[in-house]
This record gives sequence, structure tokens and C-alpha cells, in this order.
Amino acid sequence: MSREILMLVDALAREKSVDKEVVFEALEQALASATKKRFKDDADVRVTINRDTGDYESFRRWQVVTETELESEGYQILLIDAQDTHADIELGDYIEEPLENIEFGRIVPRLPNRSFCKRSATPSANRSSATSSTARNILSTAW
Repeated sequence: MSREILMLVDALAREKSVDKEVVFEALEQALASATKKRFKDDADVRVTINRDTGDYESFRRWQVVTETELESEGYQILLIDAQDTHADIELGDYIEEPLENIEFGRIVPRLPNRSFCKRSATPSANRSSATSSTARNILSTAW
């Protein structure tokens, strides 16, 4: 799958005339969004894709806060609780828990319209539905 991710990034970057980093960031956001749907409650999910290998990792994370700053247990953890397992943790740091990666192919059909086109540097007048269709076709044939 890793090689396919790198091929997809290259194809989309060329198709949309944007930097590959924009595509990587859009993929990470789309994967995080899809992974987040596994949780009933709110969750802060981070996905990182290795730019050289195409491998990706998913994490659930909580920001360390004081009791007065606590707004959401899905996104935050109290300092005193965090120090139980991470003695050197400080306010504002994050605790991350590795998650099982979702299947990459599940997010591919949604990617061009939802995540990527919003971030494209190309003016919206130059983006046509034909371009989005072409990108979807590239994605569907790549998998």
C-alpha cells in the first residue's frame, strides 16, 4: 500500500498543479477524519505519512491541561492524571496512543472534492468538475 500512496500523491500533485506537501497534508487530514469516526465521543486523531516510504501511522492524542482549563475529556487530560504514566510531562504537551490504521482505500473516493480541492493553490475558476472527475478517475483506477 505504501508505494500506492506515493504514486497517488505524485498523480494528484501533477493533476492539480500543487506541491506534493499539500496532497500529503490533505491525505493525513482525510485519514484522521475517517479514523475519528471509530469513536463515539470526541477524539483528537493525528495521522502522519512518511514522505519517503508512504507508510502511515495513526494516533489518538490528548493535550495536558489544568483542571480549570479542562473543556473536553475527548481532547484533553489533566496534568495530575498524565503524570501517572508520564512523569516528565508538562502543561501543553500531548499524550499519544497508537491506533490501528484504517484501510487507505476507504477514504480515496472522498479525497479530491473534500480535502484536497479546498487547499489547492489553483484559483477556483480554473478548477472544473471535469478536473475533479479526472482526479477521482485517477484514484479509482489506482486502487
